[in-house]
Formats: sequence, structure tokens, C-alpha cells
Amino acid sequence: MEPLSRLIPVAKIVRTHGVRGALKVHPYGETLAGGTPGFVCYLGERGSHGRTTLTISSLRMQGRHLVIHFDEITGMDEAQAVVGRELLLPEESLPPVEEGEYYHFQLLGLSVVTTEGKGVGTMKSIIETPAHDVYVVEHEAKEVLIPAVEGVVVEVDLVKGVITVDPPRGLIDDL
Repeated sequence: MEPLSRLIPVAKIVRTHGVRGALKVHPYGETLAGGTPGFVCYLGERGSHGRTTLTISSLRMQGRHLVIHFDEITGMDEAQAVVGRELLLPEESLPPVEEGEYYHFQLLGLSVVTTEGKGVGTMKSIIETPAHDVYVVEHEAKEVLIPAVEGVVVEVDLVKGVITVDPPRGLIDDL
């Protein structure tokens, strides 16, 4: 038996779509957008490390979401049972990113410091907006929002586990 690959969340199933088992899915980035019939992903199981394989039979964009039909989900009851779960891909099957781009899972948990070495906190989540991402950094009992734009995010060092930022005046002065 082959060892389990690290499975990375790439989308969340947000609701059913229609009566034939289609699902409306919120993608985390563009990883699934290129999915074609026969493309395989896995269903995130609640409280389990098992793998439920799902095969895309059709996929289309609808606004910022995807509408996906899976071979294994053919009716409304089956579709309703998976709402709220995440779709996963093995880490090694993710397409490479351009230099200076990162998958969200690579950034979560990294330490965030200023160019002067002042600790800002730990990267907890990322808010996707039409203009740019916003990093949610936890500092003690509060959250700091850092715009993920050039000039503010100076460096990401995955090896050291550190994101260096140069925040505009007033953004983190009260830390």
C-alpha cells in the first residue's frame, strides 16, 4: 500500500446546484478551474483521514464559483450530504506557481515580521478580494490585516518560515 500523500484543500463545496447532484464550489485560487472531465480530486472527510475519490464529469464557471458535476454524486440527497466539505488534491499534483507566487497553504502558520525585525504575529488566514489578497495575522488576542501587495509584502521565505512586511504608517503602530 502506498503512503498517503499530503492532501491540500483547493476548494469548498458551498451548496447544491439544481436537482441532479451538481455542486456550487468556491475555489481557493485557480487550481480546479482547469479541471476537465475525468479529473480526480478527493473529498475532505469530517474527522477521518480516508480518501473519497471524486471524478469530475463536467465543470463550468459561474461568477466566482464553479459548478461541478461528479460521476459519484448523481442526486440531490448525495449532493446535500457533502455541502460544507472541502475538495483536496495531493500536494505533488498541484501545478507549479510562478516565482513570487505561493499557495495559501504554504503561507498559513508562517511568522510575520517587519523590515525592522518587529514581530507582527502568525499568518492565520487569507481573505481574497477582487483587488488583492489580505493577510490575516494573529497578534496575541487580536488580528492584524496586511494587504498582500508589492511594497508591503517585501519577502516570503518558506525555508525560514518568515514573511517580511513593510506596512504603511499607522497599520501596526499599536502592536
